Amino acid sequence: MRQLLPLLAILLASPGQAQDAAEFDAKLADVAVTYTERIEAATAELNATRTRIAEEKVPQLNALRAAEDRILRLRAEMDRQRIIAGNLGANLARREQEAEAQRLNISFLATAAAEGLTTWGNTAGSLGLGEQAARIAELRSRLDPANAMPDITAAAETAEHVFARVQAALGGQAHPGTAVSAEAREISNGNFILLGPETLFVGDDGTTFGTVRTRDEGETPLVHEVPGWDAASASALLAGEVAEVPLDVAGGKALQLRQSQGDWIDHINKGGVVGYVILGMGAFALLTAIIKLIDLRKLSVDSPIAAQSLLDHVTDQGEAGSEPLLKKLHATSRDLFATGLRHFAKPKEVIEEHLYAFILRERLQHERWLPMLAVIAAASPLLGLLGTVVGMVKTFTLITVFGTGNAGKLSSGISEALVTTELGLSVAIPALVLHGFLSYRTQKDLSLLERYAVEFVAASEDHKTTAQ
Repeated sequence: MRQLLPLLAILLASPGQAQDAAEFDAKLADVAVTYTERIEAATAELNATRTRIAEEKVPQLNALRAAEDRILRLRAEMDRQRIIAGNLGANLARREQEAEAQRLNISFLATAAAEGLTTWGNTAGSLGLGEQAARIAELRSRLDPANAMPDITAAAETAEHVFARVQAALGGQAHPGTAVSAEAREISNGNFILLGPETLFVGDDGTTFGTVRTRDEGETPLVHEVPGWDAASASALLAGEVAEVPLDVAGGKALQLRQSQGDWIDHINKGGVVGYVILGMGAFALLTAIIKLIDLRKLSVDSPIAAQSLLDHVTDQGEAGSEPLLKKLHATSRDLFATGLRHFAKPKEVIEEHLYAFILRERLQHERWLPMLAVIAAASPLLGLLGTVVGMVKTFTLITVFGTGNAGKLSSGISEALVTTELGLSVAIPALVLHGFLSYRTQKDLSLLERYAVEFVAASEDHKTTAQ
């Protein structure tokens, strides 16, 4: 821009300076040459810059493509690793399920093996164990459910022992020994016979025989009598002959059930004081029912057909000649009509009062004690419920003290608590039925008496009207 200023100054010069045109052209040519050179230099510099940019762009593009390829490879690797991780998680879950199933199987086997040892001990007791007692105690400790993982080897060994015992028991084995009679509490010498799930004892005296259960307080077994098994069959079995033998396939549970049931006195004793109160109310209800049945038998009322003949006679002939008809009636009907005939000549109101008084006497006589039956029928279930609540409170007290580890004792306490409810319903239901029956019969007979009284007054009035 600065080089153009002299040129502009020349162009703006006055005409008097035309003589300097040659000088101006020369300078203009110099300026054109100068700017031409500069443009060429700038163009060359631009081309060099473009060439350098082009040369530097190719490595950058290659590096960019390499980076993009690496990113794609890393993404593919990441997806593959994610799939592998998912497969590993699924495999891990499946392995955990398989491991849990194996643990359950091992626990089941251990439990079954422990039950086998228990059944063996319950059926054979100290019989047939001998030198194996220590071995069985060791297996039982290894099969303790408190262990985190039961010993599968111990379960297998237990299964082998139990299987060997079952094989021996199926074939029948006899061992000499001593047992105590559960009924007579006498010690007897004899032989123990291992037969199937049972261990039987046959005494040398021939009077003690039955199934064997180990006592909790000692090693000497108890012999319980088996219904239907006699001495001849026991002796034949001991001699190896063919004999009928009753077996408890429940592994002693049937015998325990029979022993736990007891007789009816033991069952009543489970109800405690409340049970005795309920039974006392039941006895009173029974006595009341007997008395009311006797009263009902005394309240003998004829049917309307039987009483109609006397009413027709009163309508036609009055009180005269009614004695033969009165004798044919039952006691209560006869007394009712006799009362009316004694006052036959009196006014209607007087006859009605005498008959009404007779009916009131009969009602008081025959409705007595009936409300007591209703009270007993209503109170007995409530007393039973009271006994059950008291028993449940005691059961929960035991749970508080001893915990819930022994379900058998808890269920036994609950069943004993329910005995009072059973007794209450056993008293309430018959009492309610008897009250309904006696009330119905009493009201029916008293209603018939009221009907006969009204019909007698009407018949007497008809006779008097006709006679006038």
